[in-house]
Amino acid sequence: MSKGTTSQDAPFGTLLGYAPGGVAIYSSDYSSLDPQEYEDDAVFRSYIDDEYMGHKWQCVEFARRFLFLNYGVVFTDVGMAWEIFSLRFLREVVNDNILPLQAFPNGSPRAPVAGALLIWDKGGEFKDTGHVAIITQLHGNKVRIAEQNVIHTPLPQGQQWTRGAGDGGRKRRLYPGKTPSMTPLFWAG
Repeated sequence: MSKGTTSQDAPFGTLLGYAPGGVAIYSSDYSSLDPQEYEDDAVFRSYIDDEYMGHKWQCVEFARRFLFLNYGVVFTDVGMAWEIFSLRFLREVVNDNILPLQAFPNGSPRAPVAGALLIWDKGGEFKDTGHVAIITQLHGNKVRIAEQNVIHTPLPQGQQWTRGAGDGGRKRRLYPGKTPSMTPLFWAG
């Protein structure tokens, strides 16, 4: 999902900032692509070593890369971001060990934690795809998140989140109470 482009949007592939752990956040402004430079779909595949991260620079690619770089784990490939909520395991890349993954619907009494995945169901803002972001900080019952494929402008120096508490009214209320378009997913090792 990508918001409409503006004159301030950085071209596709531009480094916008960093999430915790030094994980790069890139612009996915596809309208800025030069078709001659991206003729083959293979150039959109993101890998670290031989481990597939996802399609450049989508939200699923960012979430998988964040987990890989910070925790050494990945989730299996999914067609759409909303499908992550139904996954029940992660794989440790170094040894292929399987680790449990737990999902908690929004409004659950269990509070989210930094490093957890936040999943949006399909519909509304994320029509067919859903969306996934990483919870980076908690502020009371609100969170800050890091994500790709929503904003295309550079983050202020040192800011390690893209949206959330303190961003001018776009706070994401998580608990208590349910927000149909947002479902947090936590993982445990």
